[in-house]
Amino acid sequence: MKKRHWLGAAALSLALLAPSVQAHPLWMLPSEFNLSTEESFWITVDATAAHGVFTFDKPLGLDSVSIYKPNGDRQRMGPYFKGKRRSVFDLEIDTDGTYKVELSTPQRYFTTYEIGSRNTKRRIFANKQEAEVPKGAKNVRTTAVQTLSAFYVTQGAPSNKVLEATGKGFELHPLTHPSDVVAKENTRFKFTFDGKPLANLDVEITPHGTAWRDSRDQMNLKTDKEGVVTFKPTVAGPHLLMTSMRKAIDSPLADTAGVNYHLTFEVLSQ
Repeated sequence: MKKRHWLGAAALSLALLAPSVQAHPLWMLPSEFNLSTEESFWITVDATAAHGVFTFDKPLGLDSVSIYKPNGDRQRMGPYFKGKRRSVFDLEIDTDGTYKVELSTPQRYFTTYEIGSRNTKRRIFANKQEAEVPKGAKNVRTTAVQTLSAFYVTQGAPSNKVLEATGKGFELHPLTHPSDVVAKENTRFKFTFDGKPLANLDVEITPHGTAWRDSRDQMNLKTDKEGVVTFKPTVAGPHLLMTSMRKAIDSPLADTAGVNYHLTFEVLSQ
């Protein structure tokens, strides 16, 4: 049976807003980003969906969290807990180098169209092949949306294996290693989709502590023609990077790929 679940124009317009407005950003915050111990060490990680930067609102399911060791191998998650406002899991760091932790939600498809003399907007939660669009519908378009949240943690000297690009889908290329971001020094991150630079991408970076100051103190940036964003953080501590991509694709299931991306990283003192 074909899917035909739709929302009205008001809900549709809300759903198409930027991720910071449209839905709760998803972020993970580890207790440590850099370790100097020579022995195995357990860190703990908070995971939540919240508009506030490093405040808690809604817990996350942790089944879609992937952990990559410095050599690129997958590692199992340690003990975890899902509460009312956040989820928590523990991670054993037992190898020198840089680990990558990423939460990736399943792709969700929605098809939009306009109908009637007033061009009323409608939305169906289905891909191009499943969507049952009424006769006379106009401006029919299907979008595949996915949310990614990531952080890196390093024991000892930083390594680069988990930073290597695959050339598939949305990717962050840390031209500055995530464990080497220093206050008042330039940091450079590159963004690509299927290996091609994402130029003119809006990027928002906000330091921790928003609940204790009058302003978010966020940086609103754009990537250059090579997909690179350059910034100079002013304070030490955890930061949240958020960006959103919408790009036309050639697929039998969707016309547009949408990705909401969140990176948590630490800025070191000089």
